[in-house]
Amino acid sequence: MYFCKPRFLLSLLCTLASFMSMAQGKTYRYLVLFTDKTNSSFSTQNPAAFLSARSIARRQKFNIPIYEQDLPVDNQNLNAIKSIGARILFPLKWVNGALIESDAAKLATIKKLSRIKGIYNNLPLDSIPILKNTAPPVPKQFSRTTTDIDYGNSLTQLAQIGIDQMHQKGFRGEGTLISLLDDGFLQCDVASFLTEARSEKRIVGTLTTNPKLANVYIGGSHGTEVLSTIASQLPGKLYGTAFKASFALAQTEESEHELLVEEANWLRGAEWADSLGTDIISSSLGYSTFDNARYNHSYSEMDGKTTLVSQAAAWASRKGIVCVVSAGNEGTNALWKYITAPADADSILTVGAVDRTGIKTSFSSIGPSFDKRIKPDVAAMGLSTIVSLSTNAIGTLSGTSFSAPLIAGLVAGVIQAFPQKLPWEIIDAIRKSGTQATNPDNALGYGIPNFTKASFLLNPVLASEPTINLDVHVFPNPLPLGQKLSIQIPEKSSYQIEMFNSQGICVMQFTQSVALNEVFLPPFLSGKYFIRFTMGQQSKVVPMILNL
Repeated sequence: MYFCKPRFLLSLLCTLASFMSMAQGKTYRYLVLFTDKTNSSFSTQNPAAFLSARSIARRQKFNIPIYEQDLPVDNQNLNAIKSIGARILFPLKWVNGALIESDAAKLATIKKLSRIKGIYNNLPLDSIPILKNTAPPVPKQFSRTTTDIDYGNSLTQLAQIGIDQMHQKGFRGEGTLISLLDDGFLQCDVASFLTEARSEKRIVGTLTTNPKLANVYIGGSHGTEVLSTIASQLPGKLYGTAFKASFALAQTEESEHELLVEEANWLRGAEWADSLGTDIISSSLGYSTFDNARYNHSYSEMDGKTTLVSQAAAWASRKGIVCVVSAGNEGTNALWKYITAPADADSILTVGAVDRTGIKTSFSSIGPSFDKRIKPDVAAMGLSTIVSLSTNAIGTLSGTSFSAPLIAGLVAGVIQAFPQKLPWEIIDAIRKSGTQATNPDNALGYGIPNFTKASFLLNPVLASEPTINLDVHVFPNPLPLGQKLSIQIPEKSSYQIEMFNSQGICVMQFTQSVALNEVFLPPFLSGKYFIRFTMGQQSKVVPMILNL
């Protein structure tokens, strides 16, 4: 109790200072909600007036109607607010509202307008005044560890979820659009890992929601690091899970504070992503507590439908977008160990974190959602994940922030491989491809997914062809101490042969073109290994036990 008293006093002082500032004419951000869209100049019969051709095509492909919710906010409503002197930051069509900047006097006048339904939360969404002409914010400290290295090998984080096989089969994200919602993408306009993406014009758009930022490239660095796990093309150092996809970059997080307005920013980012025709939203953000404690969420609100940001994720999902969201890094928090919003949303993929051996990390937030749904859904490597830093160095970072984008790239490959499958079919296949699919829990959900397994679930015939066609054998198996391993392949064939340990690390590779070859293995540890044979676009993996 002793330590609670100063914290309570500080909170009280901050609250008093906040309202004193309001009385002095300071401006705050509010989410104003309108009554209807009756006088809108747009119509659901003419979606081309407010949605891109790609967005319309996605809806037509999945037989998703255009609803009134999709219509832009009525300009008459926006003009009424402008006439009072408040600043419109951006409209929000899915809630039929607008984020505005206003002082208390103007807000009182706005509330009296007949077209105003109310003010979301009945409070300013930022408890700290907006300061004009300030320097770019200092990035907040995310839960992670970092170690710079000269060279890295991203094989482990890729092979753990079958991305190496996905790439081998020609699926690298081509034709898919991934939108990232994060705190900013510092230096991404010059970062080496995006050289190919920039030259091929695959950065299709950017969005800033923080009124203090001129563009996403001077925001925080967290988005840069997250993006690198999907988009990197650095031979010998780092490859992203869907490095040939197209990307849209939205700054929705405001690094210097934790404010409820960021949930409105996230909604704005999701609407923007939808209008572009996005296939996947990847977001490594989560909300539970804020600088002003009066805005804090309770665990009972983690039901997928209460918080603004979780509603936004659910709406995006209903419009045919696969949303991939980090579970959160609260696993060791004695006061809050659960997933954070929007990870509680329904019909999305919530991603927890494991280490390179597939064991859950201690920091990864757990489920279930308050309404008892399994959360997280799946997991990927989030401990010492290899990333590109905003300094252009290769490093390792930890957090569910980095396991989520790995899965987003997996989703891109599955969408590319099975373009006619519905988004919820793809989500279901990825869940069921997990290592815990038969016994999901609230630590890792359905476990670690796998591209090949998901492909088999979506199309058993196509997914099994490469394995059936390759006539290769290894013996003896198990392999006793000191004995050579015999590898048999068909005559007049040339195979690339790779040997992986149980952590997905390649420990040996060579090419074989003779029908029978004996290999003396280096002094590996006893245990289970996997030998992958590759010829052209076909591959086969053979499990092997080493008894050394």
